[in-house]
Amino acid sequence: MADWSIAPVIDWLLHKGRLLASPDAVVGELCARVRAAGMPLDRVGFFFWTLHPQYFGVAMFWDGAQVKVLRGTRELLRSETYVNSPAARIRQGERVIRRRLERADCPLDWPVLAEIKAEGMTDYVIVEVLFSTGVRNAVSLATRRPGGFSEHDIAEVQQLLHPFALAMENFTNRELARTLLETYLGRISGSRVLDGQIQRGDGEEIEAVIWFSDLRDSTPLSRALGERAFLELLNEYFESTAGAVLEHGGEVLRFIGDASLAVFPIAAGGRGEARRAACARAIAAVRAARARGRAANERRSSSGLAAFSFGVGLHLGNVLYGNIGTASRLEFSVIGAAANETARIEALCKATGRDVVLSREVVDELGERWPSLGSFELAGVPRPFEVFALPESDARH
Repeated sequence: MADWSIAPVIDWLLHKGRLLASPDAVVGELCARVRAAGMPLDRVGFFFWTLHPQYFGVAMFWDGAQVKVLRGTRELLRSETYVNSPAARIRQGERVIRRRLERADCPLDWPVLAEIKAEGMTDYVIVEVLFSTGVRNAVSLATRRPGGFSEHDIAEVQQLLHPFALAMENFTNRELARTLLETYLGRISGSRVLDGQIQRGDGEEIEAVIWFSDLRDSTPLSRALGERAFLELLNEYFESTAGAVLEHGGEVLRFIGDASLAVFPIAAGGRGEARRAACARAIAAVRAARARGRAANERRSSSGLAAFSFGVGLHLGNVLYGNIGTASRLEFSVIGAAANETARIEALCKATGRDVVLSREVVDELGERWPSLGSFELAGVPRPFEVFALPESDARH
């Protein structure tokens, strides 16, 4: 089909395709439409750079039937797999690379070329997809057609690159915003901000299990270790505690020096089972934090590094969940008596020699026998609080 046209595909992309729910949905539909228009596509790869604390980019591969999405870790960025790849060459400034694989003298200068030639591909092209930010992404095309792509095929696809870049940049910008908000605010809080809750005072009253954890002996540790080593210890401690919260469906709201505040929200109108489920998740997170902390300390001990310990307080109550701060500098957090009480409950870890202290409100929802640690006066709280330990609590975990 030497006279096929990309114009209908571009029209679809600009008016309907860009409105699809996800980039992989766009990629799958786009590839199918390009092939139906007349381009002999058998394999397509899309390579996009991203800003993410764990991943440097996303790759999507279309095999003629479905799209496979892969995320590249930052370790992969330094690997031979990436360094010795056509996508890396595009990133470095090449705009178009073509290899006519069925020719006897075609150089197979990257491992991927030998792989796709063995699959019967006769031609391979990878081209730059430039975003408005200057980021060089890439799209690779391969065909099994004898003779490979025609010059008309390549010219038609070149017309598609700019509108495709516009559509995909819209997705990547939204994904970037979501990633940054979730990284710095948390999954639930980030989603609320992205959905428009951005004014001071925006928020709602929620019921939640509230978590407050604190690093033990942080001042002497920071003095003994120095700034860099103490920062590494802090990250391992937060990976143990906050990481366990996230693993069990909680929302980490704040890191306050060497402490963290988190919640396990209860669905609006949730009663009975919903409360028990939230309390059970919080208890599971505590136990996971203990296990993570033990494993981290074993690694640190084997390397001759200082160990760490921490305390956790859990409470159940109503808090206001929303935006607080100045008109131009806001924070999504929880406020209210229950949040303050949770911090006071955690402080009882030192007084009781326990690593975990629970309020009666939490214990009553779980319906088990928990060891009472007695009743205590909490600073700024008008009534005594009876607090409890986990059944298997040691003096220190």
